[in-house]
Formats: sequence, C-alpha cells, structure tokens
Amino acid sequence: MEFSVEMSVKGEAANPAYVVATARALERAGFALLGYTDHPAPSHKWLSSGGHPTFDPFAALCFVAAVTERIRLMTYLAVLPYRNPLLLAKSVATVDRLSSGRFTMVAGTGYLRSEFSALGRPFENRNELFDEAIAVIRSVYRSDEFAFTGQDFAAVGVVQDAPPIQLPHPPIWIGGSSRAARRRAARYGDGWAPLRTTPEFARVVRTGQLATMAEIAAAIDDLRQLVAAEGRDPEAVAVQLDGFGLVGDPADSVLEKAAELESVGVTHVVVRLPPGPQSQVVEAVERFGEEVIASSRR
Repeated sequence: MEFSVEMSVKGEAANPAYVVATARALERAGFALLGYTDHPAPSHKWLSSGGHPTFDPFAALCFVAAVTERIRLMTYLAVLPYRNPLLLAKSVATVDRLSSGRFTMVAGTGYLRSEFSALGRPFENRNELFDEAIAVIRSVYRSDEFAFTGQDFAAVGVVQDAPPIQLPHPPIWIGGSSRAARRRAARYGDGWAPLRTTPEFARVVRTGQLATMAEIAAAIDDLRQLVAAEGRDPEAVAVQLDGFGLVGDPADSVLEKAAELESVGVTHVVVRLPPGPQSQVVEAVERFGEEVIASSRR
C-alpha cells in the first residue's frame, strides 16, 4: 500500500516555508505522491459551506519539484474542462520536465457549475471537453506538427517544446467514482482515483456512490473486468482511494484499514494533513512515516 497526500493552503499552510518543510518531511517519511487540487474561481458560498481554497496546482507543484527529489507530484485533481487543452498540455509538460519526470495527472470533469460559469466554460459540455483534453494530452507530444480541431479551438502545425520527460505522456489517473470514470480508466488510464462517498456527498459532487467495503470491492472488480476487456493488464492500473483519514490517526487503525483496502485491490490511499502549526504537522508526518509507512512495508 502506498500513501498520498492532498496539500492544504489554509492558514499557515499557504506560507512558502510551510510548503518546503512539509514537502520535504513527506518525502523523508516515504509518501508516494503529493498533490494540490484545482479551484481557480470558487464561489464564496462554496468555500463558506466546506469548500477548500488551493494554489494553482501546476505552479505549486513546480515549486515543490524544486525542493524535493523523489516524491511524485500530482494534480489532485485537475479539472480538464477549465482549460484550453494546449495550455493544459504545456502545464503538464512543464511540471514533468522540471520535476525530472515525477508528475502524475489525476484528472476529473469537475462539478461546480458556478466555477464553470466564472471561467466562461460550458458546464453541460464538460464530459466532451474532458475527452477532448485527454485526446490532446495523449497525442500532442508525439508530433512536431500537431493538428486538432476541438469544440472551440483549431490547432494546426503546433509544436509542444520542451516535451515532458515521461513519453508519450505522463501517467493519467482518472478521478471520479462513477462507472463512466472506470470506463475511461479502462480505455486509457494508468490509474483510477475514486472518492469514498456517502449517498449525499455523491449527489453533491455528481459522482457515483462508494461508501462501503462491499461497494469498493465491487467497483474495483468491475474496473478489472473493463480493463481486461480492453486487452490491457488489470494489475497495471493503480487504484487510489480518497476518504481515508488524517495523518495523525492511530497507527493501528490506519494499518488495519489499509490492509483491508489493499486486500480488495486498492494500491494507494489519500490522507489529509492535520491542522496546526508547521512544527506539529512535520512531527505528525515523521511519526506517520515511522509507525505506518515503514510498518506497512515490512
């Protein structure tokens, strides 16, 4: 089992020194991936009702790349319909190259109608725009004269230079708990990144319900069948589950839950950092590395 972290930017977590110290502590502790989510124009209403601010994920990951050496960097997750696909491709290539090939793109369609409106993007077409962006990412780095006609752009003779280190493209993990997300992961994904959701939360974020261990196991079994039907190796597709817990939760409980999830095919779990000052967070990360990550690898 591998452990991933979605970074916060609340309070002290938005300070550069906090980001540097925490990212380096996560790397020393043995975390597999570090990520920032993607909300360029959230509404005040959404933030006030439990939403979370964030940095621009691509810019923040480039900053982290400069102060780490091994931990992988992920958008968690990038809302692909928010951007022109060629701007997205440039950001992807930049993070991957400046991190020496440590980037993983976890991608989703998005669910906040107000944010789509603020960015001038059509909410109703988000699935088509997502598929369009994936098509560009999967092919743009292969050609010296890339051509593609999208819903609202036409590219002719485009060059993406400098390309990413990981070719033909960095790993793509598909976010979302729905069967549509699993189908996408089966066709072209290197991973599937669902949320552990209650029925109510699933409605809010417009995705499938994934609450119980039985539902998680059934969804992973379905993913494996879909991957095999595409002629691909199901074991080669990572499964990263969100909704796991906090760094600082009791080690015995964390190890027990991780073992149970690993038994049904989960390969990575996302944990959140506890609130608090930098020194306490770094201490909690170090303890998690010693008591959980090291123990899980014995």
